[in-house]
Amino acid sequence: MKGPIRLVRSDKIAEYENLGPIFEWSEGKAYLMIDSVSFKGKPGAILCYCNPPVHQVGNPGLDAYLEGLNKVLDKKDVLEFLIIYGANDPVHAGGDLKESLNKLDMTLEAKKEKEAAGAPAEEIDLLFEWADNRLKKGIALHGTVRKIAQHLRVVAVCGGGTRFGGSAEIPLMGDYLVGDSRSGMCFSEAMIGLIPGWAGIARTLIKAGQINAEYMAMTSKEVKAQQLKGIGTYNEVVDIPFPFPKRQKTGDREADKANYLEALEAHNDDTGLLLLPRALIMATCPEEEVPKVDEKERLILATKEEVLKEVAGRKNPENYSHLWGKSLREVKDEIAAMGRPLAPQSIDALNRLLEDYDPLDFDEIKFVEREMKADARLYRDTKFRAGLVATLEQNIANYREA
Repeated sequence: MKGPIRLVRSDKIAEYENLGPIFEWSEGKAYLMIDSVSFKGKPGAILCYCNPPVHQVGNPGLDAYLEGLNKVLDKKDVLEFLIIYGANDPVHAGGDLKESLNKLDMTLEAKKEKEAAGAPAEEIDLLFEWADNRLKKGIALHGTVRKIAQHLRVVAVCGGGTRFGGSAEIPLMGDYLVGDSRSGMCFSEAMIGLIPGWAGIARTLIKAGQINAEYMAMTSKEVKAQQLKGIGTYNEVVDIPFPFPKRQKTGDREADKANYLEALEAHNDDTGLLLLPRALIMATCPEEEVPKVDEKERLILATKEEVLKEVAGRKNPENYSHLWGKSLREVKDEIAAMGRPLAPQSIDALNRLLEDYDPLDFDEIKFVEREMKADARLYRDTKFRAGLVATLEQNIANYREA
């Protein structure tokens, strides 16, 4: 089988042995495999998810995560660690925005018909069940990973490039993270009209502190690997001394595509040979040897005042009125200076969510529930469609639209 599972099922790593599958799921080119493994004599498991080309986490994949992780939970008494691993490709997306737009359009059309027919509000609200169910699955995934973490050490590998949305939130659910030096995380939801709804804010509060969580969630800016280590999100950054493969343009499109896919396969293995051994060491070393950032030495990405000032300008739709509908490429200089517009409803939801945060009285499970409910309300906001369309078309959203 192609992709990152090849390395997991190989004998290329010293003192490592693959003992066979615990769980297997595949659909088309996507797959989720969980194998029983041993490293330096210690038993564990590696979960490997792959969904090319940008590794979106669709609903079937979410179901597979939940089913597979429950198999791991069943084996908690005979395993010592779990490693969450995947492809080392240039981009790792969150959900499928095209699918979300299609579902939203169907929902809005059905909503119009029900309102015209005088249907009660409760019945109309049920039309958004598709969004609620996906959020509930994401939160169930967080709950299952944290249950496993009560028994096993959970290490996640962030290989490859930038991780958006759910592709960032899933590794954040683990105890410790190993990062590719070329990688980054971006909570882009506030530019679309949502918030990180799969425990992304909760886990970042725990790992990186309030001001860094506010910076990441409210500005939607990408945070690079060394910064992620500095704030405490990554425990270790592994230097990858080669670039991502690039597709050649020889004039033969089919040959260029085939050569690029072949290069990605080799790149997956070469990168994994640097990342996966570090994850195995982190999963099995004494707890005190795991690298951690002291809270007093934690990097602060921006001051609260700086975040507030930037967000105030970017959440006001009127500041972008001269750019509405224009492509990002067309207005790249203006956007470089101003930043992309933020959905005001997302910023308001984040402010409500974080206004009473107290690190000394923090209940992760309750906060995650609030996070999910806040995100669910945003799917119902009339301005959400404007953000979805602008993101898919790569132009400037008009958040005055309803």
